[in-house]
Amino acid sequence: MNRSVKLGIVTLATALLSAGASAQTTLQVLDYFTTNPTYDVAMAAAIKKYEAANPGVTIQRTSVQFGDLKNKIIQGTATRTVPDILFIDNPDHQALASQGALADITSYVKGSKYIPLYSKGPLSSTIYQGKNYGLPYISNATVLYYNQAMLTAAGVKPPTTWDELRATAKKLTTNDHSGFCMSGVGTEEGTFTFLPFLWSTGSDLQTFGDAGSVKALTFWGNLYKDKSVSRASVNWSQGDVYQQFIAQKCAMMINGPWQLPNFKNDKVSFKWGVSGWPEDKDPVSILGGENLALGNGKNVAASWKFVSWLIQPENLKPLLIAAGSIPNRSDIAKGFTTDPIVQTFIKAVSVAKPRAYGPKYPQISEQVWTAFQSVATGAKTPEKAAQDAAAIIKPLLPK
Repeated sequence: MNRSVKLGIVTLATALLSAGASAQTTLQVLDYFTTNPTYDVAMAAAIKKYEAANPGVTIQRTSVQFGDLKNKIIQGTATRTVPDILFIDNPDHQALASQGALADITSYVKGSKYIPLYSKGPLSSTIYQGKNYGLPYISNATVLYYNQAMLTAAGVKPPTTWDELRATAKKLTTNDHSGFCMSGVGTEEGTFTFLPFLWSTGSDLQTFGDAGSVKALTFWGNLYKDKSVSRASVNWSQGDVYQQFIAQKCAMMINGPWQLPNFKNDKVSFKWGVSGWPEDKDPVSILGGENLALGNGKNVAASWKFVSWLIQPENLKPLLIAAGSIPNRSDIAKGFTTDPIVQTFIKAVSVAKPRAYGPKYPQISEQVWTAFQSVATGAKTPEKAAQDAAAIIKPLLPK
């Protein structure tokens, strides 16, 4: 074999190796699911299944602490190193989209048959300025928990309206326990509790300062005036509220499905149940959970292929079960469970509203919790609290 032929063979082999290398795609996945080993196993199995069916793709998953994820994405935006696939807290979605961290996938989702099946609230949390920057993934919502024995002893049923909630909470309040407990802390957890009260009046943050917002703040304050809610709740997180409930220091509470495994782990022996949010005008809950998004980098097409595979029912359902989460899509919700407690949460997710108030939502939320805390402590009247908060909130909302 002469030298030119040998060189040709070497060149061809090198080209083939190079082509094979270039065909290999590595997708970086980032989330903050660090505390659920059952979910870790389920996601590892999903990734392995996808890689087996797509030998040219390697998926590398990294999990960080909840408080670190947003900063990591922001830093990656500045250095153009945002991971390819992101699992993000849904209130952060619009802010990250506004900063250029997320890929506009409007053209991709138009071809997905699953889009019409998502509940309105979860889907709207992925949209910024009319464009789609992700898909709902894991959703949750809050409902009313109640101690059945306490309600039976008082001769009352779970309240379904505000009037019933106030009257029932007063009747259930004794020297030993409060009738109702909720997170009134000056953080996002408190705002998470207050917003459904606001929304149920027909009001919203865009109209804060109106009669509906005053009505919501007045009702909030009356629960404290009645002594149906402990004054200490202005410092309670949702975890604190749960501890009060299982210690039977309150007869009813507002909380989410993330507490369900704790009832088993804590070996709660008394009979309890759940029902939808007591309402003023409109049935409502608040949307929690995570969305899927794609980093605004070079692997958008390959990332979308993985995500569109991941949201197929046979792949998504095991992940939802492992996460202890609630379906946000009608095709998954149908037949998902016969457990009446989980079914109550599924219904809550279907009417849950997102905190989709633009990139300045953290500053807006601070004004909301400042307002309801000032009413709870008696520092301001509901009218004054609503007026003061509105003056700061409205300039922060998207134009």
